[in-house]
Amino acid sequence: MIGLYTHATGCFVRDSVEPDYISSFPFYSTEHCLGYMSWRFTIWAGILYFGERVYREIRARRKTDITQVLVHPSGAMELRFVKPSFKYKAGQWLFLNVPEVSKFQWHPFTISSAPEDPYVSVHIRQVGDFTKALGSRLGATPNMSSSPSLYDKEKEAFGDDAGSAGGWGRRRDYIEVGPGMGKAMPVLRIDGPFGAPAEDVFKSEVAVLVGAGIGVTPFASILKHIWYAQRSGQLGALRRVEFIWSCRDTGTFGWFQTLLEEIESAQTDPDFLRISVYLTQKLDEDAVQNITINDIGAEYDPLTLLQSRTLFGRPNFTQIFSLLVQSIESGGYLPGREATLRTRLGVFFCGVSGVALGRLGWQLEFGKRSLDSRFLSGPLHLFVMAALDAGSP
Repeated sequence: MIGLYTHATGCFVRDSVEPDYISSFPFYSTEHCLGYMSWRFTIWAGILYFGERVYREIRARRKTDITQVLVHPSGAMELRFVKPSFKYKAGQWLFLNVPEVSKFQWHPFTISSAPEDPYVSVHIRQVGDFTKALGSRLGATPNMSSSPSLYDKEKEAFGDDAGSAGGWGRRRDYIEVGPGMGKAMPVLRIDGPFGAPAEDVFKSEVAVLVGAGIGVTPFASILKHIWYAQRSGQLGALRRVEFIWSCRDTGTFGWFQTLLEEIESAQTDPDFLRISVYLTQKLDEDAVQNITINDIGAEYDPLTLLQSRTLFGRPNFTQIFSLLVQSIESGGYLPGREATLRTRLGVFFCGVSGVALGRLGWQLEFGKRSLDSRFLSGPLHLFVMAALDAGSP
């Protein structure tokens, strides 16, 4: 592209029809090319692109302070920082750069905090070269989560009911290794935010949030935002939320276990939010027996510590939406609504696998036909969101 642009500047290709003679051109010859002026049209796009890159570089270098670095029991690292110039919406993502780890690498992360929080947070899985190097520099290596002694020290220091900044995390089930523990933090650069797929949540009366694996990350921000909106009475048209999370293994639960516990326990309306967690991992016989023994008569699920029970296997979306349609048509899903009114349903899906999206789209064909009834305002609205973290190398 650069070669074509520089070659064509100031001339046209020889043998063109009736070439213009320019006496001031020192090397004029019919064997040369003259008179092409495409730069007049392309230079404006180049100026806009260059200006946008300069602006992003200036924006990324604005003051950013790391306030907390937390290691969760699953080994996931949570990075919290404060940047006064950074304004975002729930469900957006950003680019992160740590020059001390890699000067020129910018990695995308989904924002897991809500705009109402006094900080910005991202959850990071340490499985790639960059994330492992970052965790090592911050002193938040994954093997810390498997050290009971560290959790015991935290428990002795803060107690069982100690909370985290911003009111989240009443159960101290993480290890803090950031500046609060006297450790010097590296320079952090943030570029963004980008994307805003969550705005339509409040336009739907029923919002179905479907997360697959790390695809739960943007929903952490959205659920927090919904919780804040519920407290302030600014839910808009939103009446019910169905949150479906499909996990491959039990370790994944630790990413946002505390957040889900807080949101579930803070609900004043037990019908507003329903959490359905699916575990697709094949468990051995001993694990099944332990779960069964601990689940009998227990108030909370032994795996997630939520009041909602863990479901095993992949979610059957055909059955889920069939039951949802039947509940809405019967008038029992949204209490107080008349049968003549219509309901707007929005489905928000986020996952790292295109196969998962294809499977969801195929199973929603039944939902599309069923939702075109007189009880619902139009066909199914499906929003696809991006799951971004530095879990990849």
